[in-house]
Amino acid sequence: HYFIQSNLSMTELKWPITVKSYVKEKLTHGRLTKTNTHPLQGVIQYQDTQAEEEQPESETSRKRGGSEILGDPLRDDPLMSDPLSDPLSDPLSSDPLSVGDPLSSNPLMSVPLGPAPRSKPLLSASKSRRMSPPPPVDLWLERRGNILSKFTTSEKLTLSSGSNKQDRGGGASSTLPEKVRDRLEQLDEMEDGPNLSNLTQAEYTRKMDEMGKCLYEAWGSEQRVKALKLAIQLSKLLLDTSTPQFYPSKFVMITDILVKFGGLVYARLKEKSAVVQGHVTIPLRSDFTPEDVPESAKETASNWFYKIASIRELLPRLYLKLSIIKCNKFLSFDQHRTVLSQTCLEARGIGDPLVANYMRCYISRMGALTDPLFDNYLHPLLNDALFIYPQILVRGRKLKDIPVSGYCITFTPAYDWLMSCLAHHLAPEDLDNLIAQVAEIKNNGILLNAILSSLPQQYVSDHVFGLVDQIVQCQETAFPVFYLLKNLGEKLTSNVTSCENMSSRDRKKLLKIVWSQLSSLEGKIDEYMECAVTWLHFICLEQNNTKDLDIVLDDIIKHLLPARTFEACYPTLDKMLAILLSSQDDITQLFSLSKFLPFLDLFQKESVKVDACKAVLAAFQKKNVSKTSSAVAVSGFIYIGKALHNSVNALTNEDQKRDISDLINSFISSVSYDKNFEEQLGFYVECRAAFSNLDSILASLVQCVCNLAIDTLNIVKVGREKTFPLSEYLMLQPETVSGFDSINDSLFVSLRRVPRC
Repeated sequence: HYFIQSNLSMTELKWPITVKSYVKEKLTHGRLTKTNTHPLQGVIQYQDTQAEEEQPESETSRKRGGSEILGDPLRDDPLMSDPLSDPLSDPLSSDPLSVGDPLSSNPLMSVPLGPAPRSKPLLSASKSRRMSPPPPVDLWLERRGNILSKFTTSEKLTLSSGSNKQDRGGGASSTLPEKVRDRLEQLDEMEDGPNLSNLTQAEYTRKMDEMGKCLYEAWGSEQRVKALKLAIQLSKLLLDTSTPQFYPSKFVMITDILVKFGGLVYARLKEKSAVVQGHVTIPLRSDFTPEDVPESAKETASNWFYKIASIRELLPRLYLKLSIIKCNKFLSFDQHRTVLSQTCLEARGIGDPLVANYMRCYISRMGALTDPLFDNYLHPLLNDALFIYPQILVRGRKLKDIPVSGYCITFTPAYDWLMSCLAHHLAPEDLDNLIAQVAEIKNNGILLNAILSSLPQQYVSDHVFGLVDQIVQCQETAFPVFYLLKNLGEKLTSNVTSCENMSSRDRKKLLKIVWSQLSSLEGKIDEYMECAVTWLHFICLEQNNTKDLDIVLDDIIKHLLPARTFEACYPTLDKMLAILLSSQDDITQLFSLSKFLPFLDLFQKESVKVDACKAVLAAFQKKNVSKTSSAVAVSGFIYIGKALHNSVNALTNEDQKRDISDLINSFISSVSYDKNFEEQLGFYVECRAAFSNLDSILASLVQCVCNLAIDTLNIVKVGREKTFPLSEYLMLQPETVSGFDSINDSLFVSLRRVPRC
């Protein structure tokens, strides 16, 4: 022994060095057991016998060397400790496919490598939760239709679910027995699907539908393995990101088939769980527990998990595991929750950010279907999505066939769904933290769009100015600003009550900020019009806001008049007109706008103009409850009526003439100047000159003049004997001969109102 002396705080410390006694430690910790295996060596033995898809495991395959293999294939999974480890990427000696039938072995035997280093989580799980019911299951169905209609392509597509065979076995496959290697190659060939190129989107979709139909037919004919192989082929199609703008639609179509496949497996297991007592079959109750499931059904469920865990490639393995996640209930009450958390970690092994984010979208979708109240897996799922967010812009800038903004838009459905699932479980204070964390990320347009699409409308309305500030700071090249402004407007107008509660001052301030951004969209008329429609609706929610409406309509006209740009925007103009008409209780108020008639002049195509004028008169006919005498409104309606009248020609059929006449007559009957008979008569004269080609309108005008004459005679107290000559004179006029019967009936009705002298 010797001593090292040092001074520390005026205190002398002594550090003795002792001799290590291995004999003493051996006696203390007990004797070591001898082993004949290497710790990295697999424990699965080769088997040459094949098993059917639902054959139960034998007792021999369960116990090896006195130790029992765990019956639960997902328990003690090393992936739970290492998110990046892949049980099928270890040496092939531990690959379940290298042993005969994977149904009779444990496919999850691998060596944990320890947790992968990660940065500090961007979002931590909060103990506070929103006290509200889980999101409805059909929420995905609403988004599904929008995705399929929006994400399309005109490019040629390639349908190939095969993979590079060199990546499957590598050099290690040469060490396997020849019989096992042949079986692996045969299995790989079964997993490979068709290889077709130069397909249009319709042809591509039809091919996938055919594969889905083949899957259902194979299942119906008891060919379970073939159905599984077809499901693997479909999931492999999601590896192809050569056409990013079509990937969201492809994801929706393929996952729909995979979800149905999982439903088939679940129904099969539930059918096998039925108990036969004598001649009576007792089905498994809907709220069953694992204790209610017979052992044979549990064995079949385990075999399905073994089979899917044997898939070599990561992506199809994860998709198929999630598709049958509900089947975990046959083995354990809450095993599906472990699977969700495990799959979140496994998804980190996917390199392509587009593929990875849609995998996370599928995880959250299956989690919502299986256990809507469970949300612990959503926090790490979003953290991972935020962690890889910078890779999206990096990859997008490297693409040559699609702009960065177009590439970023393809991520919106995945982020929107993921954010909506998480936001539903968060308390208001957690939402504040989420927005603050998103604000720290550069070029966060995709995330802001997800927030606008997913958060509650009332919350967005309360924090609208903070969100607008973040939108203004976004770079146009990374994510289109108009897209964010459009979604913000849609969110605000989705709840009329909360939008109306916004003060007039805040509305004007918000509108000023937004419209300054819209006006800067020079040369992007489509983007401008998409946003203008939404924010026009926002303005119309405030009644009698004629000043702002005039300003907005004037700006729209200025954008559309140059180079006759309006000719390409008729559908959007129709939407704007519909918003203006539906938002006004009194249609005559629209004519007080100085820019309303110039706005109608943008409808210059004959058929479009006729439809627009019909819509205005129909709205007036529907909403009008009182007479009007406004000179501005009357002049405007006559202008619209003239446009309809002038559209009548030799090719116009009688039904069209009748519809136009009814609309104009409805307007004529709604104009009243009370006892100002001279002005009333002048109005009828003007209408006779404007609508002279429609006989039914002339007949209606004659009736109106007769009624006006009777009203005048009532005031001056002229008797019936002086009324008849006037009536006879009116009936004998050439213009009224065609409508003699109707005029005659109206005349006698009116005469009854004349007092006797």
